[in-house]
Amino acid sequence: MRIDEKEFLLEIIDGKKMDFYLEDDMFEIEGRAKKENDEIIIEVLDGVGHVLEICGQYLKLIDRANCLYARRLDTDKIFQMEINRVYDKLTNPAAEDFMKMSNLGVEQFFKKQTDTLVWFDTDQKKWVIELNKINMYFSGDRYYYDTVNELFEENKEQMAGVWQAVYYSSEAESA
Repeated sequence: MRIDEKEFLLEIIDGKKMDFYLEDDMFEIEGRAKKENDEIIIEVLDGVGHVLEICGQYLKLIDRANCLYARRLDTDKIFQMEINRVYDKLTNPAAEDFMKMSNLGVEQFFKKQTDTLVWFDTDQKKWVIELNKINMYFSGDRYYYDTVNELFEENKEQMAGVWQAVYYSSEAESA
């Protein structure tokens, strides 16, 4: 994570949900961030059983030597941390919800259950839906629409359910 990303992330994270990884573990963890006395505390909400045992219920974010770490509050165990996404959840959204969240700084909408991503392509001036996106990095089938209403109308079944309105998403680093 670049320094400018970290600064942005720490500004927007309060009150948001997040998906993250600890150390080199391949299992994603879900949590909720909260600022307390100028510190960011993560409440761990969900993850694979053994990972939940390792990370505990609460973690404090630590910025050390340009790296992001998380410290368990009950044992002082420290883990290197990678934040995958920071988001608010939307359940059965309407096109107006996507527009409203876009105006609040959301750049992507992710439906974790089906690996579907929606965003506005500023270059083409079109709304894009990418179906069956894998791990936020590899492309699925893309469809382009002039309006978000058109995207919703053409993809009614796909748009139902729980979505993440993503404020921050990590990007694959190029070699």
